[in-house]
Amino acid sequence: METTQYAAKQTGILSAPNTARPAPQQCVVPVAPACFLLQASAGSSIDALSYSVHQIAKTYHAFGAANVTFIISDAQALNVAGFFTPAHQRVLVGGLPIELHYMFATEQGVRHSNGSSRTLSYWAEYFSKQEAR
Repeated sequence: METTQYAAKQTGILSAPNTARPAPQQCVVPVAPACFLLQASAGSSIDALSYSVHQIAKTYHAFGAANVTFIISDAQALNVAGFFTPAHQRVLVGGLPIELHYMFATEQGVRHSNGSSRTLSYWAEYFSKQEAR
């Protein structure tokens, strides 16, 4: 968002000086501008998490962001609930021209994918299996 605000100042279009960030939910933790940690576990409500992600996407799109990144450390719970299916990803963005990016973080490394990628469900399943070992 800082980049968006800088670009707006350069073009003469000023946004609100201190843009408010979406309020974090229990399982969504802001770690940087337009970057959040999704903390989902087996008992997490995927509906509440999905609602939070959708609200974040709407808010950041309203402020001019082209994408939002989510760091996933527990892909297994989300994968089981169908969070990474293409249909669910379309619901999360709700027709907005914004991309959701995911970084799957495990002890073996990090893999980046975006919500519109055909390989997102593959990587989610792969990292779910790695976590289960």
